[in-house]
Amino acid sequence: MTISYQTDEISLFPLKKDLQGYTRESFRSDALAAISVACLTVPQAMAYALLAGLPISCGIFAAIYSALIATMFGSCRHLIIGPSNAIAVLVQFGISETLFSNYRDIAPAEREVVVLQLLIQLGLLVGLMQILGAAFKLGRLTQFVSHSVVIGYIVGTAIAVVINQSFTLLGIPRLVGVYSLYDRAVYFISHFDQIQLPTAFIGLFTLAVIIGLKKISKRLPAALIGLSVSALLVYALGIASNYSLWPVFDAFREESLQPILLVKDSGILTDIIPSLTMPFLDFHDMNALLPVAFAIALLSVMETSSAAKSIAASSGQRLFINQEVLSLGIGNFVSSLIAGMPISGSPSRSTLNFLSGAQTRISAILNSVFVLLILLIFSHFITLIPLAALAALLLVTAVTVVNSQQFLLCLKATRSDAMVLAVTIVSCLFFSFDIAFYIGVGMSITLYLKKASIPQLVEFEVDESGEITNIDYCEIHNHRSIRVIKVEGELFFGAADLFQSTLKAIAEDDTHTKVIILQLKNARDIDATTCLALQQLNDYLKSSGRYLIACGLTQQIWDVLNDSGLIDKLGKDNLFVFDERNPHYFMQKALQRAKALKLLARPVPFGHSETPPDLSQVVVPVS
Repeated sequence: MTISYQTDEISLFPLKKDLQGYTRESFRSDALAAISVACLTVPQAMAYALLAGLPISCGIFAAIYSALIATMFGSCRHLIIGPSNAIAVLVQFGISETLFSNYRDIAPAEREVVVLQLLIQLGLLVGLMQILGAAFKLGRLTQFVSHSVVIGYIVGTAIAVVINQSFTLLGIPRLVGVYSLYDRAVYFISHFDQIQLPTAFIGLFTLAVIIGLKKISKRLPAALIGLSVSALLVYALGIASNYSLWPVFDAFREESLQPILLVKDSGILTDIIPSLTMPFLDFHDMNALLPVAFAIALLSVMETSSAAKSIAASSGQRLFINQEVLSLGIGNFVSSLIAGMPISGSPSRSTLNFLSGAQTRISAILNSVFVLLILLIFSHFITLIPLAALAALLLVTAVTVVNSQQFLLCLKATRSDAMVLAVTIVSCLFFSFDIAFYIGVGMSITLYLKKASIPQLVEFEVDESGEITNIDYCEIHNHRSIRVIKVEGELFFGAADLFQSTLKAIAEDDTHTKVIILQLKNARDIDATTCLALQQLNDYLKSSGRYLIACGLTQQIWDVLNDSGLIDKLGKDNLFVFDERNPHYFMQKALQRAKALKLLARPVPFGHSETPPDLSQVVVPVS
């Protein structure tokens, strides 16, 4: 019997497939889509850098260069890679905690240098983890993390963005130090009277413009228009300078406790071309950043695969998850060389790319090129954008990134999904975000193992043709000399003890049972612990003058039994392999063998160790 497995090979030149047969029409479609995506990428990259507490250039470098390199090694035709909302929140919390723990007394002038060094080391750790994960083909391990964890974490990050960016939106001074979201929310409410009216006006105005444009048309570059209008408004009113086009607004400007902060106040955006530097390695810092780096690496893969699968469901393309992990790893390694943010697949920009008619990954490459051109041409104007306007953009992004349908589905599907969802969200409120993510992942895996460790054992009757039929409820407790037990589900080490104890209980409860037939066609993941349980069950039945037969063995199960040496101990005559060409034949042979063994079985007191008769001379007729 042959079994085919879906391969997930890694290629170092996956872009070659996109270039084969590439036409002028494909380039036109990719270029038009790239322009639309670039108009969204520029403001989001700056906003995510602001969210992570980093210089604006960190988000820009990641959106251009890291994304460009990562795209060349991916497998999804429409995936746009770059800074993301959830990753930015993790970066902010990770760097803030490390600063608070290791650099509490650092001078303000040195703070930005240390932040960049921590960012570089964080990106290096994330990149190396993902490259190694792809090399060992560990990408599919993410399927063991429930989607409820991802949804819960995204909701938690959305809450974090709303709370943190409300300070910038309304001009309220931030709470200095490392605090939970709950503490920040309490502080925000208690200091609500410190709102700065000009900042709040610009922030709320930008928020209204972006929301209004999105309602008019989703194809409009609402973020770019909103930020542009807010920058022009600030310049026209002169709120951020000593000059106003209309003196009538001078009184309004003087009421401000301080001028509105602009992008240039968080770092001048002049160096669009990064300089390559070797990462500075401080093992004390890397040890502190390691848990955050692992969380970012795992979340980045899950977020990317989720976005890619969502688009692939509509486009019909085939994805290779380990190829995507490799692309992220290389992109994050590049980020560590240019002081860029860690990257991930962007659901919003990827969806826009697909809906805009992109044909190949050339659109993602062109997106990076267009982002670079926009920044080169409009860099001076971009520095005049108010930070409150970027905060408004982040608020809109935080709300739209939460998929309400998926949230309700996880909430209503099962109690386990609802519990994982709720625990992850609550953990985000009271713990650091890496700890909250690990709590959700740990709970998800625990619940999975709890379900997987309970195999389904159902008793059936078998007719002469080998077909199994359900036993009526009233006949379940009837005594039968031959009992057929159909086993379904996982039989790994976590389920072995329950599997063995259940079958042993069946044999103890019914002393009339002479032969037990296990139908293992739908059993999965048999390991050493399961083999030992089968051996002990077989020894127990033999000691009481009874017999065990295993049938419906797949090639995978047969290989495990053979490698463990269990085939000789159970006896080849008592094992029957499943043949897909004759699906009932194995059961016919098992039943004939059981009838022959039943004639030889004799009652022996429980606990007696008398050796059963030699069966080597028993001839079983085969039809």
